[in-house]
Amino acid sequence: MQKRTMPICFTSKQYQSIVEYAKKNGMVNTSQAIEKLLSNI
Repeated sequence: MQKRTMPICFTSKQYQSIVEYAKKNGMVNTSQAIEKLLSNI
């Protein structure tokens, strides 16, 4: 995993969507979900 140094901010609703995405895809935490989403960009 790449080390990221720039913080990113989410609204509560956006963060909850990321939590749900992580759970649905069997990820341990939201950081994994964010990395996966960023790799798709």
